[in-house]
Amino acid sequence: MTPGRKKRIKQLLWLYFWLLIFEGALRRWVLPGLSNPLLLVRDPIALLAVIWSLPLLSQRRWRQWLQPLFLIAPLAFMLAISIGHGDVFTALYGCRILVLHLPLIFVFAAVFNRDEVIRFAWVLLLLSIPMAILIAAQSNLPETHFLNVGAGGVGTATFSGAADRFRPPGTFSFINGVSQFFTLGTASLFVVLYGAPIRQRGRIFCALAGIALVVAIPVSISRSLLAGNLQVTAALMLALLLSRARVLPVLSGLLALVMAVSIATTIPAFQQTAVAFSTRWELAAASEAEDSDSNVTSAWGVFEKRVLAGFTRPLASLDSTPFFGYGIGLGTNVGSQRISGESAFLVGEGAWESTLGELGMPLGLASLLWRVVLTVWISRLALRAAAKGNRLPLIYLGASLLNILSGQVGQPTGLGFLVVSAGLTLAACN
Repeated sequence: MTPGRKKRIKQLLWLYFWLLIFEGALRRWVLPGLSNPLLLVRDPIALLAVIWSLPLLSQRRWRQWLQPLFLIAPLAFMLAISIGHGDVFTALYGCRILVLHLPLIFVFAAVFNRDEVIRFAWVLLLLSIPMAILIAAQSNLPETHFLNVGAGGVGTATFSGAADRFRPPGTFSFINGVSQFFTLGTASLFVVLYGAPIRQRGRIFCALAGIALVVAIPVSISRSLLAGNLQVTAALMLALLLSRARVLPVLSGLLALVMAVSIATTIPAFQQTAVAFSTRWELAAASEAEDSDSNVTSAWGVFEKRVLAGFTRPLASLDSTPFFGYGIGLGTNVGSQRISGESAFLVGEGAWESTLGELGMPLGLASLLWRVVLTVWISRLALRAAAKGNRLPLIYLGASLLNILSGQVGQPTGLGFLVVSAGLTLAACN
């Protein structure tokens, strides 16, 4: 492949990323009348990137991952229109996830190297500061304010929170974008601190970004963001241990983080929303512990309902699911809107539940097995890289592992962050 073609592919991946960050802004503020068509705004970029990358993707290393996707998609399409929901557009909308977006994970790995991954990290840190300011502003404005308007300029993009506070959407059309963005931002901060040489100005910038990332946790009122940050921190600790990092750089980095947290707690936006965040955590944890079948603590109730149930409930309910599923695409918002006339989780809210409901037992289990094996493979690569001194893949794995394994692909923002985070993790191994 010529350097010129490779450069154009990289530009397409950057464009995919920028559209992921600002797709919600386009649908809510800039072009609200085109909200529905803009759901597909990244699809032509993905299609062109995959086509241009075919010489690279045909290499055995990537081909073995793409072949199952290209086999499942047409079979799922035929089943959907023959014995499933019967809507061609819904089936195509579902198939595009398998043949356009998920292959981009391997395009990232095929064209990006370590330096370009670090460049991505710096950009994510740069964006984290204005994003934190934006969600703080949204949190203090009425839900009906222009900054909080929903996709299409209708309703609101905010979501229920606690203590008279709501969860702000940032530039995204739904609140999951905020938690995914800042989780990836935290991983990027650690990548820069522990994976790249930093000049004095860079350290000051990292401190500002660290403050923004800490402030975003209570302002977002998102338990998923806190959990994601804890996963990334655990991945960092493991990466430092495996790479046998020197004590002084580790201590200096931790000291900088402690200082960032200390400063963040003095900022009004943090203080004003900290009570709402803790209240929501306590109420939701108690509710989930109550709903569990056994006498458990609140923490276990959260883990059982939000994590374990996402894997066990779909498998336990296989008997009530049609053998060949209800049809690919039915688990997406677009599919549910076309089939039922309203946005609802017609085949389940969780990724595994949705996959099995759409594809049925043969193709659904094959699709889930693909995700499990990919998760294990990328994890092994990241652990091996850390043992050789490259900490970047394992740090990004903290932000991408659960996305790869059980992230929701039917929602455009969730799908985009799955692709970008997994792609960066795999590319960081180069």
